[in-house]
Amino acid sequence: MKKIIIIAIVFIASFNTKAQNQIIGKVVDGSELPIPGANVHWEGTTIGSATNGDGNFSIVEPTVFPATIVVSFVGYQQYTQLIEANTQLQIYLTPTLELKEVKVKGKVNTTKFSTVNSINMQTLSVGELEKAACCNLSESFSTNATVDVNFTDAVSGAKKIQMLGLDGAYTQITQENMPLIRGISSAYGLSYVPGTWIESIQIIKGSGSVVNGFESFAGQINLEYYKPESAPKLFWNGYTNSEGKLENNLLFAKKSGAWKSNLFTHVSYFDKEVDNNKDGFLDIPKVTQVNVLNRWEYKDNNYHIGFTARGLVEDRLGGTIENALNPYDVNIHNDLLEFTSKTGAIQPNSPGKSAGLQTSFRRHNQTAIFGENNYKGLQESAYFNLIRQTYIGSTNHKLKYGTSYYADKYTESFSGNIDTAFTDNVRVDLMTGVFSEYSYKWGESFNLTAGIRADYYNNSEEINYLPRLNMKYNPTEKMAIRFSAGKAFRVANVFVENASFLASNREISVGNLNPEIAWNYGANITYCFYLFGREGTINADAYRTDFENQIVVDIENQNELSFYNLEGVSYATSMQLDLAYELFDRFDIKMAYKINDVKITYDDEEIKETPLSPKDRALLNLAYATNFDKWMFDVTANYVGESRIPNHNLIPVKVGVSDNFSDPFYLYNAQVTKKFRKFDVYVGGENLLAYIQDNPILDSENPTSSSSAFDASLIYAPINGRMIYAGFRFKIK
Repeated sequence: MKKIIIIAIVFIASFNTKAQNQIIGKVVDGSELPIPGANVHWEGTTIGSATNGDGNFSIVEPTVFPATIVVSFVGYQQYTQLIEANTQLQIYLTPTLELKEVKVKGKVNTTKFSTVNSINMQTLSVGELEKAACCNLSESFSTNATVDVNFTDAVSGAKKIQMLGLDGAYTQITQENMPLIRGISSAYGLSYVPGTWIESIQIIKGSGSVVNGFESFAGQINLEYYKPESAPKLFWNGYTNSEGKLENNLLFAKKSGAWKSNLFTHVSYFDKEVDNNKDGFLDIPKVTQVNVLNRWEYKDNNYHIGFTARGLVEDRLGGTIENALNPYDVNIHNDLLEFTSKTGAIQPNSPGKSAGLQTSFRRHNQTAIFGENNYKGLQESAYFNLIRQTYIGSTNHKLKYGTSYYADKYTESFSGNIDTAFTDNVRVDLMTGVFSEYSYKWGESFNLTAGIRADYYNNSEEINYLPRLNMKYNPTEKMAIRFSAGKAFRVANVFVENASFLASNREISVGNLNPEIAWNYGANITYCFYLFGREGTINADAYRTDFENQIVVDIENQNELSFYNLEGVSYATSMQLDLAYELFDRFDIKMAYKINDVKITYDDEEIKETPLSPKDRALLNLAYATNFDKWMFDVTANYVGESRIPNHNLIPVKVGVSDNFSDPFYLYNAQVTKKFRKFDVYVGGENLLAYIQDNPILDSENPTSSSSAFDASLIYAPINGRMIYAGFRFKIK
């Protein structure tokens, strides 16, 4: 611990530089709201600047004092002030008495690639999420090629993501940059986030910021929920589909006064037996979920305080249909309580300087029954992240530093096909870290973000040093070239992260496991262009992940499930090309193609392709809207390439594939939306050609026999056929 403190002190002290040649300030309106994009210059000179998104600016000192500073912005009276010495400024602009109404006809892209940030990030807005009527987070990426989604098994209804060719456990999923899906939430957590709660999704590829934690191997998916000031006063969403699923979402927002709040509610219900493939198992588990979150926020010129409280209860019932000859029960229960807070303080006399504290407390209880395999887990977690932001000389040199603390207590029991006793096993993971991140901006053409973390893990008694670097260069105004490199670290939870494999008769073996470590390297080019007067974007990137120490999930033997640390090589290479273009008025086309090369060394010292990971994927999305978005049409086609299926003697017979590789397939989705003033009605379909995996449950006739080859976990394609849905959205802003 002393080493960490010394490192932090030395690092922070080395940057303790006082501003010398810059005058900094902030431009606000009469309500003290920031005015971004205001012009700032010295009268009679060409020395100037502009305010950023927070209304802050820095400008080089004049040659001599006194000098007159001039600030201007459209719709406001020009401001002048005589400055006699270097000082910090708070400038108030007054609106002009008369401003003619201007009608702007424009187009808002629902998926945005940034050419400004040093980190490779794309943002999905509400408009993109509504294209798929996404019921939860797992259904939010059907029009996005970066994130792959598939079922984990054929009995629980759970889904998983893959990013850069790696399992979802290697992607850090956060809510407003605080931990969200980790630990016991890993198995079913994607279904705990209703799509209607989300205002935007930020997808970061590769190494992100050290400020947000140590677990990002492939990247980060950050969710921004509706804030009280941006949320509708009332939002009501109702949904049903052809299988009989019902969902209801209600959002309320109170916007008056300094304290604002909004309430999120979600209820999902499905209680129908569906066995379209006649294998004796429910194709879709019966699910009941109640999910409630309340947010409170306070803002003034100096402070921002926010709290959330959340509760969730979910039950899943699957397995064999009623009165089956060989009953196999799947019964999964989750209950979750979570409290989070954010407190931020801004120095009014020092624009660009702030401090913030993030906290999270969570209790998650889970029981899962898969036939004879019984799992019980309780996770009690606490999280603290203290962040200080300042600048060095000018706002072109920014510094963030702070400390974080993770505390996780796991109480777990497992009975079933396991080679060692695992009853009331208690593990406490404590992670204490410090971090520092320096950002440099040179004009508008070059950005650099360099950071390092030092995290002490109690169970290994080691300090893990995690450096990260992100650079961006703009050769032209419309092009951005990026490079990133970084190291990540995580502690695996093998039972919950691989719960799908409990739906089999495999004998489970768990070795003495050490934390996982990997390096990620990436390069990206983003180019915005105009062709025939219409806007388009090309985005190309390539990423490589090299594991130093990985926990191998070995399912190469149909009778065994083994967990052990890597001895040999394990890597993932992913390349992707995206193109977005407006073909004609209100008609957009989006195309993407991705190639994955993911391999791992198994205990038999043979390097093989990671199972159930598609080699390539392609996407085509067509979207058209009539004037004023009264009617909106959206069609998406997904191509999913072949993936390797582990050894199993029933695969050639039951699945019909040779050499243990799945066949490529296509998925088609479509949606039509009719918009009224406060009311939307939508109708759509998923998997319109009804493509499903043949015999997703192997040896389904003998699920309870210990000698059978029963396995419901080797899933590479949809297990449900065509699904038609309909719903409505009602908003009062």
